[in-house]
Amino acid sequence: MHKTPEITTLIHANFWLVISFAFVQPRLGEVLETRFRGEWKYLRNSFYELAEIRADRALLEMATQLRVLDDSEGISEYLKQTKGPCLGKVTQGDGTVTDLFLRDMTNKVMHAAAFEWDFSERDAPKVNCIPHDKERWKKAEVDLIVLAGFVGMLMF
Repeated sequence: MHKTPEITTLIHANFWLVISFAFVQPRLGEVLETRFRGEWKYLRNSFYELAEIRADRALLEMATQLRVLDDSEGISEYLKQTKGPCLGKVTQGDGTVTDLFLRDMTNKVMHAAAFEWDFSERDAPKVNCIPHDKERWKKAEVDLIVLAGFVGMLMF
């Protein structure tokens, strides 16, 4: 149905948009605040709102593509057997924190009500998936650096 090289190429392209936003957006915010005096409504909109919308879409597309790849190649099962990387953390409805692995990460991204980008650690950006209903889980935190390592292993 889907050809693995095509899917992995799309995953890499979407991940580039995600990681670029994660590293560039804070710096662009600094540039806007220090180099542009007065009201720059449309530039501000471009730096913040439009860029975040595009990054959100790329994250969602990438998660869907990872899911398709996992379905066809059995990556999650392989990662379980080889103790593959934990891609982040999930805060469950009862407050416990559990590891976030590939299959669950794709589910959390695909079913999130919203994404919250966390740039608090300059070299360790994260994105939080916020659910519609916080009874089952409250937040899934995706570590973009660990995800970069995983995506970097996908050949195309």
